[in-house]
Amino acid sequence: MSNPSVKDRISGLPDPVLCHLLSFLPTKCAMRCSILSTRWKNIWDSVPNLDFENKDKSDSVGFMNFVDHILNFPGSVDIQKFRLHCSCVGDYTRIDGWIRTAIRRKAVELDIGVSNTGKTLELPKSVFMCKTLVVLKVKSNVITYNPPTSGCFPSLKFLHITAEGPYCDSVENLLSCCPVLEDLIIDITLGVRNCNFKISASELKRLSITFHHLLIHLGGEKVFINAPKLENFDVKEDILANYCLENAKSLVKANVDLCCYCVHRDVKFVTNATALLAGISNVKCLCLSARVLRDHCLPAFDNLSELKLVLYDFYNWDLLMKLLDKSPNLEHLVLEHKELRWHTPEYVPACLTSHLKTITIRGFKGYQHEKKVARFLFENGIVLDKMAIYNDLGEEFTLFQRGSGTCLAI
Repeated sequence: MSNPSVKDRISGLPDPVLCHLLSFLPTKCAMRCSILSTRWKNIWDSVPNLDFENKDKSDSVGFMNFVDHILNFPGSVDIQKFRLHCSCVGDYTRIDGWIRTAIRRKAVELDIGVSNTGKTLELPKSVFMCKTLVVLKVKSNVITYNPPTSGCFPSLKFLHITAEGPYCDSVENLLSCCPVLEDLIIDITLGVRNCNFKISASELKRLSITFHHLLIHLGGEKVFINAPKLENFDVKEDILANYCLENAKSLVKANVDLCCYCVHRDVKFVTNATALLAGISNVKCLCLSARVLRDHCLPAFDNLSELKLVLYDFYNWDLLMKLLDKSPNLEHLVLEHKELRWHTPEYVPACLTSHLKTITIRGFKGYQHEKKVARFLFENGIVLDKMAIYNDLGEEFTLFQRGSGTCLAI
């Protein structure tokens, strides 16, 4: 039995607050709240966010009817966020209509996920011309893009495209028609043919590119980037594309993950790695994760002050020494690795004796060669303020001779 002394405080909240609370729920759940009391009966249809996902793949008809019912409900408000994720819905006419309805109702954020087999679904032209659209996220293996020749995306600032299959090449059509775009995320699984991408965005500040290849012997994509205001750049690939960065002088941070296998003897990989790193050599903060990268691919990183280096099995330590040598103004170093071999170098990189202030090391297991690395850095870090090792070197580390009398050993 209900306790009459317990007051329903939530129902006493103003309508805008209740709408805000319901906006975090999937639309079906928000609609169910209308049965809680008469106070909630008409609140859900004022919620500006609509979220549809057909988690029950066996009831696609029921899902389509529900979406139709909500979108055709009389007196509905403008849409702030429209999320539609559906798979195995073969009626593309209805999907197209739902997207168009969201655009007519002045959607600010559009999040579309459509997966299927068979024919393609072209993104409606009204999406490209929408003046209210600020955020666009699309995840699909069937959606293609054919934008108008002018007037596209006048307000779009955030674009996240996840694509796979034979229609990835149409993604390129999007990448040069976003005049005010600031954030771009591209996550593509490539099939049996290569794709080339030209990214030209005068206001772009953050760019993330991830390429996956279904066939390891493929690769060879070309990526041209012209983004004079680009500040953050992330790239993750299993087979490295040919990158050409133009006007990258504003770049501050870069995260390069070259999770490549079986390509360390590939001349094309060496050439592409050299070009990519040269294009980002102006960065101040770099995270570099590499399995097979060789030291002769490295340019000079004269502005680099923070470096995180992740190394893997069957590697050598020459890359670390070369990076230190190529980064004369480095102040902060984070080192992660798995079991490697170390040969004490015959010289000390300039950054160790002049600028390097902090060193953080993860992944050490207490092997002799690991102790040699820690000792070399600790003893030659003349201006070190702190050196931290978060693994199994034990107390021996604190007993090493210090290059800096003020260095804190953790």
